[in-house]
Amino acid sequence: MNLSSYIKEIRKNGQRYFVLEQLMADQGLSKNAALNAISRLRGQGELISPARGLYVIVPPEHQPHGSIPPQELVPLIMQYLDVNYYVALLSAGLFHGATHQKPARFQVISDKRIKHPSTFGDVEIDYIYKKSVLELPTQDITVATGYLVVATPELVALDLLKYPDHAGGLNHIATVFSELIETLDPVKLIDLAKDTRAECQLQRIGYILDHIDVMDEENAEIIINALALHVQENKPNYLPLASEISKIGYPRCKKWKIIENAEIESDL
Repeated sequence: MNLSSYIKEIRKNGQRYFVLEQLMADQGLSKNAALNAISRLRGQGELISPARGLYVIVPPEHQPHGSIPPQELVPLIMQYLDVNYYVALLSAGLFHGATHQKPARFQVISDKRIKHPSTFGDVEIDYIYKKSVLELPTQDITVATGYLVVATPELVALDLLKYPDHAGGLNHIATVFSELIETLDPVKLIDLAKDTRAECQLQRIGYILDHIDVMDEENAEIIINALALHVQENKPNYLPLASEISKIGYPRCKKWKIIENAEIESDL
């Protein structure tokens, strides 16, 4: 049986990928023969290899894009690599209704530094390392290849300010906040900030929400009031709105204890 026929057979059983050792065992091939057959199909766009020894089948409907969709590809990669991860930042925002800032790359945070290929045709994965992700709040979303682990809205909000370079800057972040507001829970947000030692970001989130138009004004008011009360009770130090910009010579916002060293303007 040639490799194309083999792929059709395993696809009938719902298998979306194979590993090199499996192919060699199933077909009685030497390593060189197996790699030569794989190389031909990779050249024809029928296979991609997102990790050494892992080969993902690209069905005809996805071959013009060079890959299966990233939300289907990521679970296969992470399971194979045995890595803890979650879909994050702008990509996670898409799953919570924040659709105006769709990123060019599918953003994933993991507890292992991943240096495998990340670009396949139109699909590019942005791997971001974080030392620990297991205790962070996520939710599982069913996709064709299993379950996709996605950050909760509260984790998205905190991560956007932790990794502003991956989020396109403050104006892009403000745009996500304006839509994410519909699903944010202020109690969960404050508790998560405490648990992850990111309470300073609550000042920035409150300030941003207080200075932009939002999709859900009623929920925004609830969240702003909760965050303002938290700031008032905890009396934090002043911090710059944009951490990468000098904080000298800029006005200060007493309500949020924010040094206003950047202007916020949502893209909506």
